Amino acid sequence: MYKKIVYFSLVVLLIGGVSFNVFSHDEESTLLEDVNNDGTVNIQDLVLVANSIGQPGDRNAEQNPDVNRDSTVNVLDLVRVANSFGKTEQEDNSTYHEIQDNIFDKSCANSACHASPSNSANLNLTYGQSYHDLVNKIPRNGAAAAMGMKLIDPGNPDNSFLLKKLMEPEAPEFGRRMPFGMGPIHKGKIDAIRTWITAGAPQEGKVAGVGDLGVLRDPEEIFNPPAPPAPGEGYQLRLPPFKIEPGTEREVYYATQIKDENGEPIEGDIYINRVEIFYPSGSHHFILYRLTEEGVANGVQYRGIDPSISVNPEDQFRELDPENPDVLGHFGVDRLFVVGTQTDDTVFQFPEGVGLRLPGDTVYDLNSHYINLLGDETLIGETYVNIYTIPEEDVKYEAVEIFVSNRGINVPPGLTRVTKLTWYVEDELTARGHDPDTELSVFLLTSHMHRHGELFEIFQNSTGELLHRSIAYDDAPIDLFDPVLVLGPDDALKFLCTHYNYDKNVPLQFGLTSEDEMCIIFGYYYIPVEKAGEIIQ
Repeated sequence: MYKKIVYFSLVVLLIGGVSFNVFSHDEESTLLEDVNNDGTVNIQDLVLVANSIGQPGDRNAEQNPDVNRDSTVNVLDLVRVANSFGKTEQEDNSTYHEIQDNIFDKSCANSACHASPSNSANLNLTYGQSYHDLVNKIPRNGAAAAMGMKLIDPGNPDNSFLLKKLMEPEAPEFGRRMPFGMGPIHKGKIDAIRTWITAGAPQEGKVAGVGDLGVLRDPEEIFNPPAPPAPGEGYQLRLPPFKIEPGTEREVYYATQIKDENGEPIEGDIYINRVEIFYPSGSHHFILYRLTEEGVANGVQYRGIDPSISVNPEDQFRELDPENPDVLGHFGVDRLFVVGTQTDDTVFQFPEGVGLRLPGDTVYDLNSHYINLLGDETLIGETYVNIYTIPEEDVKYEAVEIFVSNRGINVPPGLTRVTKLTWYVEDELTARGHDPDTELSVFLLTSHMHRHGELFEIFQNSTGELLHRSIAYDDAPIDLFDPVLVLGPDDALKFLCTHYNYDKNVPLQFGLTSEDEMCIIFGYYYIPVEKAGEIIQ
């Protein structure tokens, strides 16, 4: 996952005027064709696949020749490797990567402690260097060194001084608990490091038993709400504090409106070209929806209100019931997607001259899903959304959201299956009321699955070009296009999701809980304003 840092220190990824700012050092590696994990797709990978033709794939193997993850090694895997000859990508889809992002980067690797220029205790815990400085290294602490301890002793967590320092050291001569001057880190994070060390502290690969560390909030972590946009520059939406009891997860909806500095609902359409989303650790996702005229007429915003959810009694929350989700309205009928994220501090910046048109005089639904399964105290969730507007006369291109879900998932127990769907531009033009000859300029694509998802791929239909690939269900990469991806009226996006079902005795199907599955593409395109249809109400 991504590390949370102070907003004005954000790492900016700027591509052709489009930026998606998150707090991380890199995206996940997705070069599945590099079967032997040497960083390059070459003849050795082809040989490994050829020698395994006809054999079942092993999704837990370090070298898996079942490149397309369809459970069988066959000629399709050979073709994929051959077509990728010469490609290189560094492996960065590992438990070490997860620990770095959510523990070292968040709590240790800063210029005053374990990063340049200080490198306290001669220890640099920035990405890459942390592995070199920790694994099999003798501690600077004399007592620990005299006992034969190492900072990380692969396979031996009890002899790893790092763990001693992250917990309250049992011996005074070991010094103070770390992080210095900060509160303790979440017990689940310490358990994750212990599990990783027990498995040999590998620099690459996933270690079984280490889950999504990004949803673990440290006991004394403080969330500082962001300032709203200046008057005349935009608006702030807020999902107020709500409770998530220990050992539970909770998905809620909160209805609100866009209001001006006087607290009055705004009228007419607005155009936005920047969205900032902030929330404390612990959230699995956040989505901003807008209710349609039908949704408002259906009273979706009043259904299922539960006073026990909110911290403040005046705030009215509705909780999703996975057994009866339609109570809160139907997607595409009662509500429409605006923007979403799985990262606690996120900025979406649209290209210059591109605006996303929103009706100001409707109801917006803020949807938050928080997880507190490993906590022993009630977690408080909340979210702030800053939306920045641009004058209508400055909008040359209208941005339109892409949100397409394939619900046809059905994986019997003990099997892996691929679910396919094609999103046709012609159908999109018709549904939106755009001119039928319009080309779509796609500038962002990403995806979403749940924990049984192994592989998500998006292809351009006309060329067969791979546009997006994710093998990390909880942290899909964000693909930005420079130049933009132009899709003509006869083109389409084809997307495929691979899910496995080896731990359930019932079919795996589409659903809203973490034990169900999803297959969703999300992104944006833009078109000239004169070719755009009327906004869907």
